[in-house]
Amino acid sequence: MSMTLRDSLARHTVAELKDLVSHLPGAGSAGRKDELVERIVGTLLGPGVQAIWSALDETQKAAVAEAVHHPRGEYSERCFRARYLRVPSFQVASAKSSGYSASKSSALALFLHYSPDESCYCVPTDLQARLQAFVLPPAPLSLQSSETLAEDESLTIRLTEREALQEVAVMLRTIEQARVLVSEKTSTPGTATLRLLSEKLAGGDFYPSVEKKERWGQEIGPIKAFAWPMLLQAGGLAVRVGTRLVISPAGIKGLSMPSAEVLRGLWRKWLKTTLFDEFSRVDTIKGQNSKGRVMTAAAPRRAPIEETLRDCPVGRWITFDDFSRFMRASDRHFEVTHDTWKLYLCERQYGSLGFNGSGGWNILQERYLLAVLFEYAATLGLVDVAYHDPADARNDFSDLWGTDELSFLSRYDGLTAFRVTPLGAYLLGLEAAYRPLAIVSSVALSVSPDLRVNVVAGALAAEEALLLESWAVAEHGGWRLDRDKALLAMEKGHAIAELKGFLASAHELPLPESVDSFLQFCERNGQALKTVGSAVLIECRDTDIADEIAGRRETGSLCLRAGPRMLVVRSDQVDKFRERVRLLGFGMMS
Repeated sequence: MSMTLRDSLARHTVAELKDLVSHLPGAGSAGRKDELVERIVGTLLGPGVQAIWSALDETQKAAVAEAVHHPRGEYSERCFRARYLRVPSFQVASAKSSGYSASKSSALALFLHYSPDESCYCVPTDLQARLQAFVLPPAPLSLQSSETLAEDESLTIRLTEREALQEVAVMLRTIEQARVLVSEKTSTPGTATLRLLSEKLAGGDFYPSVEKKERWGQEIGPIKAFAWPMLLQAGGLAVRVGTRLVISPAGIKGLSMPSAEVLRGLWRKWLKTTLFDEFSRVDTIKGQNSKGRVMTAAAPRRAPIEETLRDCPVGRWITFDDFSRFMRASDRHFEVTHDTWKLYLCERQYGSLGFNGSGGWNILQERYLLAVLFEYAATLGLVDVAYHDPADARNDFSDLWGTDELSFLSRYDGLTAFRVTPLGAYLLGLEAAYRPLAIVSSVALSVSPDLRVNVVAGALAAEEALLLESWAVAEHGGWRLDRDKALLAMEKGHAIAELKGFLASAHELPLPESVDSFLQFCERNGQALKTVGSAVLIECRDTDIADEIAGRRETGSLCLRAGPRMLVVRSDQVDKFRERVRLLGFGMMS
């Protein structure tokens, strides 16, 4: 606010000025408007201002402190309420001679003046400078966090870092094999693709696939399996050709890059993508595709979310509610829609979110936050997540019209807490390089020559159990290293050195010779074969044609024999092969 105290007071009526004067010590309320203004200015810019400020209650003092030490002298009720969970009183009761009670301005109005130009309360510039001499700045805004979470049997804790590092390569390989289909209109994966990708996930999707029991029931559906094809398209590692995803040159290059570097590129590209609006996954809220500009651009919404994630301590749990409140308290507000009246639940007229109290931060902004954190940040390994079943996890929507049959407003409602991972610190730019944390174990293991692994002291941490699940099968209260499972783990990108280091550190004696042989076998044969691309099998009419095509210099370099009449051509070489064959006088049917 660039206005002085005198200029601000000049906008008040005489009645309003008399209310303000009544809070000054020993001053009557009689006088002309200019006299009332000078009386207030002389007191507030003089030595008596500190006594008036001291008489404010603690909430009012906090409001003044927030505004006085704001760069523009502004007071935001939205930020104040989020930080202090209450708001100061600008009005006090006033007994009138007519016998009824009315309200008048409280003493807080002497310090915080409403500015029509800025549409907010501000401290006049000259008064702000005066108050800074004795009003201490508020304590720095902090985000609450904890080392551990309270015991809760219904809470699922998912460690995402290792999974993301493995899954990104698996997803690229799956696309390379031309097995991923998406909508030609929206680029989103269909049911068959989601089922396929769910089977490829290192630890499965966040929620198991459960069919609806009733026609009107809600289905959580895939989360990670949906996110991966969207992330890879937004990151330019996969492109849609018709209804099929095809790996791009950048995606082929990504297969030979460190997974952490690929994931960082995907996160940065996702922040700016216009491919997809995460809020569209909150499919209980209708009207998002109505005519006109309904939804705001998604990229400007993501910026304050990432900015707030940068403020999160790495490796410490933060409740979602605290994260949301911290965003509001730090004035990182964003809008989801241009017009809440166009969004609705169940029925357009009665269920509109434009009604007072219907489309607030908890319904719109928080549901968007949940989607971004749970479906995209967690899938990329940026955050570990702790969550419940979404049914009845958040009942803040139950009073809205048309929600009687809804058990959750979004599939992400179960997200309770998260923590930024070391990988997340790298993705967010908090760390210049990614240094994976080695598993520091307090458990003692017994590793037998028959490949059995038993816990003899302590208990497996979640990371350790996840590691063993990748290489071994559960058996009789312990584990047994399994060749088929180990080969599958290496196909998914697991490193055998990680298993070997864990077993050696938790086993007091040298590993048995048979276990060493098992590990060496996996290291030698686990990646003996490598898919380098997809190919097309072509059948020739007879062996003479196959011999001629395979033997000619123009075409022989583009194909391989796969039988007397069969040729194999790489998918990316088919068009060139077709042109060369045509020059030889042969046509090729699709």
